[in-house]
Amino acid sequence: MRFALFGLIGGLGLLVHLATLWITLDGLGFEFAAAQAAATVVAMTSNFFLNEQFTCRDQRLHGLALLRGLVIFYLICAVAAVANVGVASFAFTSHYTWWLAGIAGAVVGSVWNFAMSSVFTWRCHLRLIFSRWRGERLQMASFLYSQY
Repeated sequence: MRFALFGLIGGLGLLVHLATLWITLDGLGFEFAAAQAAATVVAMTSNFFLNEQFTCRDQRLHGLALLRGLVIFYLICAVAAVANVGVASFAFTSHYTWWLAGIAGAVVGSVWNFAMSSVFTWRCHLRLIFSRWRGERLQMASFLYSQY
């Protein structure tokens, strides 16, 4: 379920990314790589707050933890962002349209971003895995105890 929500928000982030890319390219006259980088940061910020609100709403961050989570999210996404801008710039210089190059770059890091932000930003999966493991241990202990 979380991956589906993360993907849906990622799709919205792609729209934010493309809108920002278009504004920075056509409206502000940025070079493509700078426009792609700006669009990536805007989309990352948008995605963080949407994921905070919807995907991991049961583990929302507050106060300084929210700021810490945003910084961790940026650090995690920075790895994918380098690949994003590299792939998009290559596609753009290979005579692909700006929006197709932008999509190619944005798609590159989506799985990385989900996996790493789930573990390090919100710890969604670690808590789930631990609670399942603890629950199975408790069930096993209860079963063993009932046998005596």
